[in-house]
Amino acid sequence: MPRQTYTVISIFAILVLAKTSRAQEMVPLEDAVKQAASRSTLASPQGAPFHLRATISDQKAHDPQWDAEVEEWWQSPTIWRREFRSHAFSQTLVVNGPKVQEDDSGQVFPELLRNLTVELVDTVPRLDQLAALHKAVAKPDGSPGQIRASWSIPGTDGTTTKSIAASIAISRATGLLMYGGDIDWDVSLHDFADFHGKQIARRLTAQSQGGPQLTAQITQLEDLSAPDSKLFAIHKATPPKKQLRVVVVPELELRKLALDTPAPRWPDLFEGPISGAMVMRVVVDREGNVRSVDDFFSDNKALQQAAQEQIIRWRFRPYIDNGSPVQVISTLTFPFSVSRAASPPAAPKP
Repeated sequence: MPRQTYTVISIFAILVLAKTSRAQEMVPLEDAVKQAASRSTLASPQGAPFHLRATISDQKAHDPQWDAEVEEWWQSPTIWRREFRSHAFSQTLVVNGPKVQEDDSGQVFPELLRNLTVELVDTVPRLDQLAALHKAVAKPDGSPGQIRASWSIPGTDGTTTKSIAASIAISRATGLLMYGGDIDWDVSLHDFADFHGKQIARRLTAQSQGGPQLTAQITQLEDLSAPDSKLFAIHKATPPKKQLRVVVVPELELRKLALDTPAPRWPDLFEGPISGAMVMRVVVDREGNVRSVDDFFSDNKALQQAAQEQIIRWRFRPYIDNGSPVQVISTLTFPFSVSRAASPPAAPKP
């Protein structure tokens, strides 16, 4: 073969290796996500002051319990005001330096609504969770496709173990976050548009396994110029012990606080496995009442309704963190072993 042919092949091989090398450049997951989030997060230290209005609704079932309105005035990370209104819970939160004033109506901030309210301005609220995974991903390089990472959130009752699936995706082409979540946050970002050099998603969605699909739509995003200082006035500071805080608690710790937690009774199953395990996410309010049951992962999905109807009635002693009760996010895990049903379950009444 002529030397010229060898030269052409060698150059081609070098180019292919160089391209492959660039495509495989790896970075820690938390670094990739932090970089992606910085490009689409409004409430960042270098962010421009803004005024935002948004609505949240259940676009699938149109259940009015999920209808909410959010308005935020943000001057800096230490000076801002947020108002949230929904059917079951409302909150006005004012931060001015070290002082906080919080006025709540209702015992629990519904988790999916809380997620979207925070993520409207802070795309990835828990970077520390991602660092603890010790994962590496490819660095965005402008090529088509997505950079994905996935992991599991284990639940256990001490004997049976089952996991909730979690994942995150970054656009390889743009470097922007597309979707992601863990046990206490979940978001998919859509309809990006510029705001002071940042690409801000005007539409966000969140959906838990077995729960509603919610959409947050930004209806107004504008500069916050010459805001009235009264917006950020603290009339009566709320002490830390009285502020609504949300804490992720290991399942075994939550189970130690059980007050009224009767063993679930499972129906016989017409289809699918008749033995296995299930895990679900639960939200417990500051008085110890289970307020929601979702993110349901089971070896037989037909048990979801029975689990939700029974677990929602469970009660725990309040979980105390730093001297005060807090809203809890945790898992509950169960084994099941039932008989085969002779006929399918009756269809629900319309």
